[in-house]
Amino acid sequence: MNFRAVLVALALGVASANRDFRPTARVQLGHKNIGSGLSADGLSTDVQLESEMSDDLRVGLNVDRDSGNGIRSIFAKISQKIGGGDVDADLSMDMGSNAIQGEVTYNRDQNKVVAQVNSASDNVVESVELTNGNFKGRYNMATQQCNGEMRMDLDADTNMLVKLSQNEDTELEINHKLNSDTDVQVSMQPGADNMGATVEVTRRLNADDTVTPKFDLNSKRLTCAWVRKLDAGRTATVNVDPDNSVEIELESENNNDWSGKISAPWNSPSDADITVSRQFNF
Repeated sequence: MNFRAVLVALALGVASANRDFRPTARVQLGHKNIGSGLSADGLSTDVQLESEMSDDLRVGLNVDRDSGNGIRSIFAKISQKIGGGDVDADLSMDMGSNAIQGEVTYNRDQNKVVAQVNSASDNVVESVELTNGNFKGRYNMATQQCNGEMRMDLDADTNMLVKLSQNEDTELEINHKLNSDTDVQVSMQPGADNMGATVEVTRRLNADDTVTPKFDLNSKRLTCAWVRKLDAGRTATVNVDPDNSVEIELESENNNDWSGKISAPWNSPSDADITVSRQFNF
């Protein structure tokens, strides 16, 4: 079956419907290793065009200048009500391999089922994940392995998350609210050296500033994040890892506002990677 022909025909048929289309474009521009100078090889572009065809269907495409025909993939987001629940499908087709992949989700009451699909896989359904309240379980069709998560409240200020896996160590995560401005998270892998423990403290300094240091007991490494609220719904985040890198990111609650990120090696800040992005409505 020629999937491209089928999807193009579907798009043309839907487009003929009487509807006021309002497409959006999400544009991201980037350049690697800016310290070496601007060059075409270091430049990256990623453009996503999306349009609402109906209340239940959105279609679009991802454009990449490195793709053979300029189009990396096309996608569709479909929503329907079936059997008293909500079905949402987010599927994309790679224009190089014709493979269709994505997620199909079914929600009903407190139950959620997510199927990861890939037409190029031996098992078209690669994995199935079930969430019911505080429990989440996942089954991988290829490896035939299961893993699960269980969250429970220990008291009004403390909860614990237990992660179980057939081929990995059990993980424990304990979250505790010390006071209105301070939260502590302790993560452990009982089978690892030093129990694989990390300690993360989130401290709200004031209405605009929050710092989050994190210490890994195994590697003896300390990292830190600082988040500052700016005007007009913008947020600046600085992530510092003295052994590796520093990142500065500017985000906005408004998708039509510019956002940007600078990531650089700790010992060579001039070799930074830079990305900027914005959504445009037509």
